[in-house]
Amino acid sequence: MAHLPGLLAFVLQSQSYQSPIPLIVLVLTIIGAVVDYKYKKAGGQRPSKSDRIFMLVVTLFVIGLIASLYTVNVAIAGMAAVPLMLFLLFAWEVGRWRMRRKYPLPKPEADIAKTG
Repeated sequence: MAHLPGLLAFVLQSQSYQSPIPLIVLVLTIIGAVVDYKYKKAGGQRPSKSDRIFMLVVTLFVIGLIASLYTVNVAIAGMAAVPLMLFLLFAWEVGRWRMRRKYPLPKPEADIAKTG
């Protein structure tokens, strides 16, 4: 909890200079979500129950943080809400990327026969 003011300062500083980082994070998150959707549709590993519960707990923590910032200053809460939720979704997609690398889709038999 001691690092929370520093994290908040970093998030707000990235907005004050019109940094391209939030846009880059948003684009990477959307690409990751599309790739993950295709991976799961092709029979890939779905998120485990513990992963979903952990994501829910962290999301509720971030919402609580934004709500507590709202009680202090509405402007700070508004400026921090979008980047915090964006980086939360980005962290989820990084975790899903690690899962796709750990459990890749099996190669079809036709491709194996052509290469062999």
